[in-house]
Amino acid sequence: MKVLQLCHKIPYPLHDGGAYSLYNNAIGLINVGVDVKVLAINTLRNWIDINEIPDDFKKKAKFECSLVDTRINPIKAFVNLLSDRSYFVERFWSESWNSKLIQVLKDEEFDIIQLEHVYMCLYVKTIRKHSRAKVILRPQNVENEVWSRVLKGRVNPLKKIYLRIATNRLRKFEMRVAQEVDGIIAISGKDAGTFSAYAHKTPLATVPIGFDFSKISSYNTDKQFEHFPVFYHLGSMDWFPNFHGIKWFIKEVLPYVKNEYPEFVFRIAGKKMPQWFLKQQYNNLIVDQEIKESLIYHEDKAVMIVPLLSGSGLRAKIVEGMALRKTIISTTVGAEGIPYTDQENILIANTKEEFAVQIKKCRDSKEFCQKIGRNAQLLAIENYDCNKTAASMVEFYKKLNND
Repeated sequence: MKVLQLCHKIPYPLHDGGAYSLYNNAIGLINVGVDVKVLAINTLRNWIDINEIPDDFKKKAKFECSLVDTRINPIKAFVNLLSDRSYFVERFWSESWNSKLIQVLKDEEFDIIQLEHVYMCLYVKTIRKHSRAKVILRPQNVENEVWSRVLKGRVNPLKKIYLRIATNRLRKFEMRVAQEVDGIIAISGKDAGTFSAYAHKTPLATVPIGFDFSKISSYNTDKQFEHFPVFYHLGSMDWFPNFHGIKWFIKEVLPYVKNEYPEFVFRIAGKKMPQWFLKQQYNNLIVDQEIKESLIYHEDKAVMIVPLLSGSGLRAKIVEGMALRKTIISTTVGAEGIPYTDQENILIANTKEEFAVQIKKCRDSKEFCQKIGRNAQLLAIENYDCNKTAASMVEFYKKLNND
């Protein structure tokens, strides 16, 4: 079976959930015997030097990419108001990338073409014209729900009006393309319910994000307890839900916690770290900015804090943290899509008071954190092994091709 994986971004380095999801999906499919080709957009907004991508992955995935400028252009954003299209989506259209896709489709035949983001549905017409493959949408989120939650945190009235227009158009786009593809693979049950409502006749499967457990064969899960407890967050700060959640935590939760736990220290790392965060550094907050290797950063830290207030889909970084035996303290929104049990394999907190309680529980008992971490890893092994998730995808592919 041959699968063309169309990605809205480069699936490397594994510093954010999007890259993590794309990379591990390709690895899982390759591991179960699928002939995979990855064709990605290399955005100017988050440009990646392809020499940084492991040669082994590029070879196995027959990796190719092409540059697209998805940066926000105020003039184009304003002119877009005169159309009926969402500017969120329109930024990902490129004539040169479309030509690259046509060439790939002329050179090879595929059984499945998998669109790894709703924005890639811009290219469905091109695919239909040049390929007989089944077209599958694997949305990383319900995008309009992400932006709807973002709207609630916006104060600037003009931005709010613009975002509301763009979000409404995005919702219509998602509803339409869900009916145009041959199948949908949702990464969480909640997302599956939304897309099923959008397109009840489109075949749908729910397959979560996978984790490549072979990567951690030499990972030391005990090192996190050598300087216990270290509280931290790792995530891309150019994704608004991460920025919004961490800013709320720094402004509201951190001052509240340190009143009763003066020695509390919170470390944050991720690409595109805002200057506001850097200016907030003091004894209780350390900003490490962008790191080169996420596994190394994780290794000596025990408690991962995920204070998301908005978002959709399934948080790849929580899956990774669970696989690494971390104690995760997350909001209900952050843990959406994960079959967790609070106080057994994760700790749920939604207010500053609840975060303070969970943080102090972790501080007071290494044994408690060790138990939560062990249970978290068991949950990850059972639900998120990338080879198992890939096998589920292959079954869905076969069913579509046999129908």
